[in-house]
Amino acid sequence: MTQHLKSVRALVVGIANYQHVNGLPPTVLQDAQDIHDLLVDPQHCGYPAGSVQLLLDGAATQAAIRQSLAGLTARCDLDSTVFCYVSSHGGRIESGPCAGEYLLPVDAAYTSAEAVAQTAISGGEFIEALRCAERGAGAGHPGFVAQ
Repeated sequence: MTQHLKSVRALVVGIANYQHVNGLPPTVLQDAQDIHDLLVDPQHCGYPAGSVQLLLDGAATQAAIRQSLAGLTARCDLDSTVFCYVSSHGGRIESGPCAGEYLLPVDAAYTSAEAVAQTAISGGEFIEALRCAERGAGAGHPGFVAQ
């Protein structure tokens, strides 16, 4: 295994069956699984399986996504390459104190702006986690795909 592949890190999230929000087609889960499988396939990307975390549906809670982002950041060093793929609902609050964009974890509640702010992951929080991973990974090694 090359040194490069020892330093790769990835987080793959797919959410279709929400607890409190209308669901998405099952292809969302298959897409996330396919991305995971492509990353760990030695004939394609060749990431070590332990370097790729997959969170599907019930495993993709607010707490689990936050913990995974923090873990991704903590495991990065100057030689790391970071890849993050998310296929899920997003939300947007147009105005007020909770205004902004949000990634909706499986346990998000979309009943009010306050509920979204408390149960989702803000775009600012998500971007900051990726920036921390980028700083840990040095210049030029992060990647992010949202679907």
